[in-house]
Parts: sequence; structure tokens; C-alpha cells
Amino acid sequence: MHMLGSSLNVNVRRLALQASFWAVMFILLMTILLNFINLSATNQLSAYDDDWNDMSAFREDIKDMGIETRSLVSSPLLLADIEDPRNTTYILAGVERDTLTLPQFDDDGFITIASGSGYSPSEISAIVEFIEAGGTAMILEDYGFANTIAEAFGVQFTGHRVEDPTYVNELDRNYIWMCIQSNPCGMDGTELDPSTLSTHPRWADVGGPGEHPCSVLDGQRLDVDEAPLCREHISGGQINYNGTYQVLLNNITDLEVIPGVRGPLSEVAILALTSSEATVDMNGDGEIWVGNEITPETPDKLGQFNLSIEACARASCSPSDGGRVVFVADGSVLINAMYDWEGFNEGKYGPTDAMIPANHNRKWALDFIAEALMSELADEAGQPAENAMVIFDESRHPQSALMADSYNTVYFLLVYFTGEGLAMLLLFLILFITFEAVLIKKRDPEPWRHVFSIIYYGFGDANRYAYYSKVDKIRQVFLSKVRNQNGLNREEFQAMKANELLAMINDPVLAKFAVETRNKYTLEQTVALVKRIKAWGRQ
Repeated sequence: MHMLGSSLNVNVRRLALQASFWAVMFILLMTILLNFINLSATNQLSAYDDDWNDMSAFREDIKDMGIETRSLVSSPLLLADIEDPRNTTYILAGVERDTLTLPQFDDDGFITIASGSGYSPSEISAIVEFIEAGGTAMILEDYGFANTIAEAFGVQFTGHRVEDPTYVNELDRNYIWMCIQSNPCGMDGTELDPSTLSTHPRWADVGGPGEHPCSVLDGQRLDVDEAPLCREHISGGQINYNGTYQVLLNNITDLEVIPGVRGPLSEVAILALTSSEATVDMNGDGEIWVGNEITPETPDKLGQFNLSIEACARASCSPSDGGRVVFVADGSVLINAMYDWEGFNEGKYGPTDAMIPANHNRKWALDFIAEALMSELADEAGQPAENAMVIFDESRHPQSALMADSYNTVYFLLVYFTGEGLAMLLLFLILFITFEAVLIKKRDPEPWRHVFSIIYYGFGDANRYAYYSKVDKIRQVFLSKVRNQNGLNREEFQAMKANELLAMINDPVLAKFAVETRNKYTLEQTVALVKRIKAWGRQ
């Protein structure tokens, strides 16, 4: 039964090739997943987790204000599907992992390679287009991958750690006060000096362009249910608007306006600064050496550095006049520990030995939401606008649960490969090559099942002549006819003994042809065998 043994070998080889193919595909998929899946279970900055370093308190406050919240778990490419950008706010807090670094098409149609950028060029374009369409965005970042987004608007995260004398003495030098005003706030000994607080000119002109919508309601008798978006200014059943903010930051970098770069939003302004005594350790040696200019002897910097920059479509920065984006040099400004400092100090987010000082992080963040999403109808002042929505970008935050992170990663890959022009082309080429490989691997696509009904037994048809040289294929077809004629499946036929097969064929010439696979046949012998097989098949 040499033929049956040969068939078994073919099946084994086929299964081995299939197993190898899927093993390679599995390794490639796991290589991608391992770059994105958080196996260490160190997740943070998620609006949907309630640890001390997540942002669940901020999201819950937004929901309590009557505003819908959603998350992006795949890619900012989905921002293109937002139906009402004017009443949508996009929140990006910290970027903890990079994106796929595949070649991309730039705006001029040329192929570029993005490396270590956190977001692909198409994702950045989607964010920019969302803001240009009237959307509002808040980008909270320090040393990570959000710089490509900032650079699209003419702003840059320097990535240099900043130290400032306006730090929280009861904690450590990493906790810095940021006051949203044109001049930096100062210290009174070890505490922030309230006399140095002021309202930024952007909101100081009540009744003028860019005024905060809650300031319009100042002095009115309204409770939280009547004006939920101004809740931080309600006391004693009355709105008492106050536009000063002392915001607590942790482990900060600084921001720069890129000279000569003009982004899609024409108005760029500084919202917050360090003190004039802030320093940057440029060479990272742990010591500060400053001078009038940077030299090998004085490599570090001393002075004021930007902590928050705003870019708007118009000078008023009113959401009704176009899009707006705010950059803050700290990705953790809205974490539960600092945003809900009272709850943190009471142990709401787990035991703690540190006490977070009173701050205005909550008031500042909710006032930002109010300015972006308050209804402009006179009888709905203090209420969210129709379709008001806040979107949290979770696509660059690892999840602690392996299955959840795997799902998000697969979802990201799906959106990525169907949203990126070159990635979509690459996916098409991979599928095309895979299908072609399958077709190429499938040898002899000729109609062998019908070979005995269509072969000409003369030598006048050159197209049929090639069949006679494939003795093994003729033997395979003959054995298939024997099996089919006797009503046997493949397993039953392969389990037969040699003497049983010979008895079933009942033709000594064809029986010898079926089992003796090493014999050589001339063309004339092959033609004779084919004629004999055809005659046997009619028995």
C-alpha cells in the first residue's frame, strides 16, 4: 500500500504547513499585543477606574451635571464620526504607550515614517479637524507622547522637569502650585499667598468677549439643580462667581510656543506661568548651574516657564466662535487624589499617610466644562447644551484586566487598519498575498476529476498531452474512482489492507499500477493505462 502511505505523508505535510502558518500568525499577533497589553497591571489616569491615580471623580461630577460621558478605547480616528463637535469636549490625560509605527501618507501624498509619536499622523489630523469643526479639547501631559498633538497647534512639551519655589511644603518639591492668571502667584512663607491670586484677563472682563458663562449668572438665586454647570460657584442658594484658581500639579514639565509655527487656531495665549525663580536641570545631574546664557559651565535654566497654553479660533475663545484647545504641563492634574482632595484625605481611595492641601482643581476643571458645554439659550443658563458630551481618550491607557486590554487592542487594530490610508493598503496587500499563497499552494487546478471524460487519446491536442506525463496524478485519480465506486470514505479506504484493494480492483495490470509507485512508464504505456482505467470505470 505505497499509495496509501504516500497519501498519509501528504496529509501530514499539509497539516504541518498549516500549523506552521498559524503559529507564525499567532507569534506576530502576540508580538503586537505584548507591545500594547499591560501585563504588569499598572493602570492609571483612567476615567473609569477609582484608584487614587485615576479620574473617576471628575467623570462622575460631569455625569451629575447632566452631561453624557463616553470613552475612546480604540483610536481618536473615531472623532471624525462626532455629529456635534461644538457641544463635544475631548479630554486626553497622559499618554502611556505608543501607537503603531507604520509608514503614513502625509498631507502632500508622500510616505513618511512616524516613530515614537504616541499618535499617528491620521489620528492627529482627526483631532485637529475635530477642534477646527468647533470642538473643545484639554490635553494634560508631561513627558509622554502627546507632543505631536501640541506641535500641530504650534506648542511643544519640552520634556524637561521643572522645579519651582511655589511648591507644597507639607508634601515635597514635586507638588507645584499653578495659578491660572497672567502673572504668577507667590508664596507667603510655606503657603500660597492669597493676595497674589488674580483673575486671568481672559475671564476678568465681565460682559466682554470671552467672559465665563457662570459670571453672567453672578448674584442670581439659583440652586445646583437649576444651574448644575455652575455648581462650584453656588453658596447659600446663590451664584457667587470667582474666577481665581490655585491648581495643584505634580512632577511637571514646561510648555513652549514654537517660534514661527502657525497652527490651525490663530489665537495662542499663555494661561499660567511658574514663578520667576523656577529652574530646569537641563543636563540631569541633580544640580542647578545657571548663568546669563547656557554654557558647559552653566547648562541649566532659571526663570519663568509656561505651565498652560490655550489656542483658540478667535480672540474671544468663546465656543460659539470656533474650536479651542488647552494644554497643561501635567498629566495627573485631575487624578482623584488631587481633584477630590477631601475624599482622598478621608481614605476614600485607600489608606494614605499624606494629606493633600485644599485646591481649586475641581473648580477649574468643571469651569472648563461649563464654558465649553453650557447652553446658550437664555432660559437654559447654567444647564448643559443639547447633545453635550465629554469624551475621554482611553486608547493610550493600559487596562489592568488582560481580556479587557486584549479587546481594546484588537479594537484599536481594527480601527487603525481601516482608518489609516497606508495601513489599509498594507492590510489589503497582506490579505491578497495570503490568498495568492493559498492558490499557489493548491497544485494542479486542472479538472482532474473529469480527466477520463475529456482526454483525447490521440496526440493532436497539445493541451491534453501534458496530462499523460503526470503518472502520480493519474494514479491518484484512479484510486479515487475505486473508492467512490465502492462507496467508501477516505478513512475507510486508507485503512484497507493491500490484498483487499487488489481484490477490489480485480485487474492485475491496474492493481500493479496502483500499488507499485516506483515503476517508470513511457508515454505509450501511460496512454494505454488511461484507456484501461476508463474501461474499468465503466464496469
